[in-house]
Amino acid sequence: MKRTVRADIIMIAALLAAFGIWFVVSNTTGAEPTGAVVVCQSSDGFYRADPLSADVSYTVEVSGSAPGTAAGENRVCISQGTVDVTSADCSNQVCVDHDPIDAVGEQIVCLPHGVVIEVLADEQDATQLS
Repeated sequence: MKRTVRADIIMIAALLAAFGIWFVVSNTTGAEPTGAVVVCQSSDGFYRADPLSADVSYTVEVSGSAPGTAAGENRVCISQGTVDVTSADCSNQVCVDHDPIDAVGEQIVCLPHGVVIEVLADEQDATQLS
C-alpha cells in the first residue's frame, strides 16, 4: 500500500512539473514578434504588405477575373496591432463578421472576392495564391 501511494505522488509531481514547463515555454515563445507583417492579396493580382504596427486603411478592389471570384471590394484596416475587414460588398460578409486578427498565423479570407489577409512573422511565408 505504501509503495502505491509513493508511486502516485511521484507521478503527480512529474505531471505537475511537465505542465509547469509547458506553461513557461508556451508563454515565453508565443510572444508576438515585433516585426510581424500583414500581407493582403487577392487571386487576381493585388498584393500589399504592411507592418502589424502600422495604422493604415485601404480598399482592395478585385475585378472578378480569377475563376470562381466575384468583382467587388474589401476595406482593410490595420490599427493598434490588429487587422480587420471593416466592410465588403461580397455576398456572405464572413470576412466582415470575422473578429480582428493580431497573432502570427491568423487569417481573414473573403472567398467570394478571392482575398486573403494574414499576419506573418516574415513576408516570405505568405500563402501563394495562383
